[in-house]
Amino acid sequence: METYTLPDHPCSLAEARHLAQTRQIIQREIDKLEKETGISAEEDQLITVPASATMDEQVMLDILRMKVDTLHNLARSRRQAYFAHLDFIPDGGSPETHYLGRWGVHDSSTLDVVVADWRAPVANLYYSGQVGPMDYEAPDGRVTGELTLKRMLTVEDDKLISLFDSGVVSQDAYLQGVLGAVSSDRLKEIVTTIQAEQNLVIRHPLRQNLIVQGVAGSGKTTIALHRIAWLLYAFRDTLRPEQMMILAPNPLFLSYISQVLPDLGVERVIQTTFAGLCQTWMGKHAPRLLLSSRLEDKLSGTAASRAAMGDVLRRKGSLEMKRSVEDFLRGYQAEILPRSGLVFGGHMLYTPEEVQDIFLKQLRPFPLAQRIDELKKYIKKRLLQVAEAMKAAMDKMAQDRLTLLLSSLPDGEERRARARKLLQSRDERMAEIDLRAKQYLKDFPSLFPDLSLLTVYRTYLTRHESEAVQEATLPLLEKKRVQQEDLAALCSICQAVYGLPKKPLRHIVMDECQDFSPYQLALLREHYPAATFTLVGDLMQGIHEEEGISDYRQWMGPVFGGEATLLQLVTSYRNTMEIMHLASRVAARHPVPGQQAARPVLRHGQEPTISVFSTDKERYAELRQQVRAWLDAGYHTIALIEKTRAGAEHLYKLLKNDLPVRLMKEDDADYHGGVLILPAAMVKGLEFDCVAVCNASAAEFADEAFPCRMLYVMLTRPLHQLRIFATGEVTPLLCEK
Repeated sequence: METYTLPDHPCSLAEARHLAQTRQIIQREIDKLEKETGISAEEDQLITVPASATMDEQVMLDILRMKVDTLHNLARSRRQAYFAHLDFIPDGGSPETHYLGRWGVHDSSTLDVVVADWRAPVANLYYSGQVGPMDYEAPDGRVTGELTLKRMLTVEDDKLISLFDSGVVSQDAYLQGVLGAVSSDRLKEIVTTIQAEQNLVIRHPLRQNLIVQGVAGSGKTTIALHRIAWLLYAFRDTLRPEQMMILAPNPLFLSYISQVLPDLGVERVIQTTFAGLCQTWMGKHAPRLLLSSRLEDKLSGTAASRAAMGDVLRRKGSLEMKRSVEDFLRGYQAEILPRSGLVFGGHMLYTPEEVQDIFLKQLRPFPLAQRIDELKKYIKKRLLQVAEAMKAAMDKMAQDRLTLLLSSLPDGEERRARARKLLQSRDERMAEIDLRAKQYLKDFPSLFPDLSLLTVYRTYLTRHESEAVQEATLPLLEKKRVQQEDLAALCSICQAVYGLPKKPLRHIVMDECQDFSPYQLALLREHYPAATFTLVGDLMQGIHEEEGISDYRQWMGPVFGGEATLLQLVTSYRNTMEIMHLASRVAARHPVPGQQAARPVLRHGQEPTISVFSTDKERYAELRQQVRAWLDAGYHTIALIEKTRAGAEHLYKLLKNDLPVRLMKEDDADYHGGVLILPAAMVKGLEFDCVAVCNASAAEFADEAFPCRMLYVMLTRPLHQLRIFATGEVTPLLCEK
């Protein structure tokens, strides 16, 4: 098939007229909804349904929210109505024409579909095949036929910029044009360029757990976000955004992806980190989290210190430790009970056996702290009975003594005075019983040990963990601090002691999943039993392997019970072929067993440059010149990556007066592009126009698996240009074998 671009295409005028007609319909629908809702299409209006709303109010607010969402999507459609034109002849049917857009558009006067949403079943004709015999799965069953036209359109506002009629060559040219553009300061949405292997991930069934192994640059994150948008479209009658959650590696990454879902017309999806989620769960009981990066510690340490740290981290992330913590808690609930029962004033309120029966059986559904409160209610009732009995006995004793007094003394002042004294003593002693009972209830919690999370965690560690784990953890606990690898165990303890809030979720997306430990994932599975998971990651980028996993089999059976599908994305769309060739050569020195090598899309660029200098002064001088050259060339995002935090801070001091640089820190939550100086620990998942690896010397990167994976991550960040600097001798990882 011939390939055309504007202005030579014979259908360009017809396509321009159709675009104008479509924009008229969109504007008419916008005007109609603005009038119905009283809200402007450009107004960022969030409609919430209060818990106190009546059923009728809830229905009305839900309808209003749907109209406002539609209004916002129409406003987006006005800027870019569609991106593809398909002609399809179903078997035994009449020819059909479909225009695909980021958001569906309906003509409310005729109920016709003017623009089909990219998530609609018919869109599979665009994403899954070429012109010729095609089929797709529709709600009423499979539709077969022939795709006679697949036209890719570039539309901006009211203008048709370009169009390509499908053929392998033209489709590659279109893809290369999109991928070759200079990046912005946020992650791109890619509905116009989704490839067949990515489409399988996006449209994987909701009811099935999915693990996606994707090479660097394969679009894992973007595809996961588009999967959320597709799920909310495909199950719009039963699935709400509030029932979905994205777990990202850090706050900076959340900022990076923050605009993709709104651009796809999807908002209100929960977005957080694992640490943020755990702290939300634990609430006021959450301990202070130490913000230092474990990866930073590993990068700064020796091979021996990394190995020792790795042993501790693997233990804390293991299912064995999860079972150990749970076994401890089962025994601990009986251990904290008063051994001699509950006694008041010499009276046995409850025997040890009765206390155990109430606490361990009758109150078993409650967490420990609540059980103590509930047990107090039992005690209060029994205590009142015992106190009343004690007072009744005291009153009888006083009455008997009063009877004796009255019979032994004649009536007179002395008898009356002694009687008053006797009754006053009785009243005081009865009041004292009430006070003692009140104080007993007040002091009742003190019969139990301190149940603060850090105290219980310390007890567990000292009894059940190795000396190495204790030495790595207890000093921080003394300062009331914990690290991220402690959070899973602390959440298990919090669940047992105080309970964790339950918010029903239907689907959870986990990015950089290879860095999640089996303990963390199992905890999420237990906490959200109705949810399915989409996990996206890359084992070759498993720079947190000690905390996470080295093989997806560590999850498949033990966590998912075999109920998960593993798909692979092997095409890299981010890097040029020259950059990916170098990165793949580095990866091949310490490969991940069974992982397929990345296949870069056919996009060429400059060869990466490796520059070795005699002194750091010379290296920094050339680095300045390179940054200026990139800025002059119009590149928008430039990353200067140092191995460690200390190295990044030192580089920032050297450059801040000469260049418009920004130093990024682990707790930064804003990503704005520009010239960024980052430690290696922060760059995973991000992409930039140009990257400078600031010091890839042999002293910085030994020929070992961990430095190899760290360097691989750094090398796979750039879209267009890569420059590698070194002082002295370059790392052997960059040398050909």
